[in-house]
Amino acid sequence: MIMEFKDFYWIHRTAFLAGGGAVAALLLIQTGLVLWTTWRLRELSHMRERLSRLADGLALLTDTTEAGLAAMARELQDPSARRTAAPRTASRASVSKRVVTAARKGAELAHIAQNEALSESEVRLHLKLAEARLRESQLAAAR
Repeated sequence: MIMEFKDFYWIHRTAFLAGGGAVAALLLIQTGLVLWTTWRLRELSHMRERLSRLADGLALLTDTTEAGLAAMARELQDPSARRTAAPRTASRASVSKRVVTAARKGAELAHIAQNEALSESEVRLHLKLAEARLRESQLAAAR
């Protein structure tokens, strides 16, 4: 049996070599296609991440613009109703603490934004930054 296969191989060795070369070439092409597809998908994921950041920035810009235009409209409608007290000048840390405290007490996002004279996106940003700081401190304590 083995001798018969050996004789068959030697008679048709060019066909065996050509078939093996074809299979090797096909595997090489498929490997190249898999690597190329992986690279393109990774590039697509980076593009999605950048679009997500762009959308978040645009939402923040839109909310801030709307809040500013609404404040200007209120001033133009009734200039005599100006507040006599100057607005609070506070550091970013104190504003962030007030926002987080109000959120923990269950205040609505719109109410916090109105009290702090911020847009809703800015309030969300303060809350996300506070969450990140909390996570970092927990990770540092765990080490």
